Amino acid sequence: MPEILSQEEIDALLSNIDQDDVEVKEEAIESERELKSKKASLYDFKRPDKVSKEQIRAIKNLHDKFARNFSSKLSAFLRSIVEMEVISVDQMTYAEFVLSLSSNVSFNVISLSPLDGSGVFSLEPEIGFSFVDRLLGGAGEVSNIDRAFTEIEQSILLDVVNQAMAELRIAWNPIMNISFNVIEQESSPNVVQIVAPSELVVLVVFEVKLGEISGIINWCLPVIVVEPILNKIGTHDILSRTKRMAEDRSEDIIRVLKSVSVLMHFELGKRRMSVQEFLNLKAGDIVALDSKVSKKLTCRVNDVKKFSFKLGKKGNNKAVKLCDIIT
Repeated sequence: MPEILSQEEIDALLSNIDQDDVEVKEEAIESERELKSKKASLYDFKRPDKVSKEQIRAIKNLHDKFARNFSSKLSAFLRSIVEMEVISVDQMTYAEFVLSLSSNVSFNVISLSPLDGSGVFSLEPEIGFSFVDRLLGGAGEVSNIDRAFTEIEQSILLDVVNQAMAELRIAWNPIMNISFNVIEQESSPNVVQIVAPSELVVLVVFEVKLGEISGIINWCLPVIVVEPILNKIGTHDILSRTKRMAEDRSEDIIRVLKSVSVLMHFELGKRRMSVQEFLNLKAGDIVALDSKVSKKLTCRVNDVKKFSFKLGKKGNNKAVKLCDIIT
C-alpha cells in the first residue's frame, strides 16, 4: 500500500516549499542588484580589440619620451623652438587611418626590421611645409598651401624623418632593438597599402608646434606586425625599467648637447689707440698688438675663457694649437 502522510508531515513539506521560494526570490533580487551595480561597456565583436588598454597606456608613455627627445633634437636642427606632444593613441582599421589623412600628406613608409612588416610616419601639410620653409632659411611661418609635396620637398623632409627614426629606435630599445628605416616616400596616402584595409593598426598622433604654426604627425603601427612583441609592452614592465634607465636621461641630454653649435673666439691680442689714430688707419698699415708670438693666447667659447692656444700653420693654412684647458 502507498504510504499515507500525516497532517504534520504535509505541513512540514509546505513550509519548506515556501521557504525555498523566498530564498530563490532573494537570490534573484541580489543578482539583479549586482548587475545594476556593474557598468556595461560597448564591445564590437566584428572588431575585437587586439591591444589591451594597459598596452595602449604603455605605448603612450613610450612615445611621450620620444616626443620630448625628438622635440629637443628638432629644435637644434631647425634652430627654432619646437614643441611636440602625444595627443592620442587609438586602434582602428588601416582604411580608417587612411581616410583620416589629408590628401597632400607627406607619407613615409618605414621598415621595422627584424619585424616582418612596415609602418607609416606621415606629416600633415601645415607642419611639413613649415619644416621645409625653415630648413631653406625662412621663418617657418607658411599657411594655406593647397598642393602636394614635390620630390625636392620630400627629399628635404627626409632629413627630419630620419632623425625621428633614430629617436624612435632609442625609445623602443627597452622593448626590442628595431631598425626604423624609410623605404618609400609618397605624397598621397592612397598610393601605398602596407596592410589590408580591414587590418587593425595602432595610431599615435603627435601635435607639433613651430612658432605660431601647429600641425599633426601620425605614427601608424599595424597590430599584425607588432603582435610578436605585444606581450613585452606593458605599463608595469616599463615602470620596472624606469629605475634601471634613470641614467639614460642624462645620456640623452649629453647627446643632444653634443649637436649644439658653439662660437669659438681666438684672441690674438689687443691694442689701445685714440679715435684719431683709428681714423688715420689705411690699407697696408701694421698694428702691433700687446701679445707675443711665443706667448699662449686665450680662446673663448661662447664668451667664456676655455682654452689657451698658440698660433701655427698646417700646410698652407693658418691654424691654432690648443695647449691647456682653463678651469
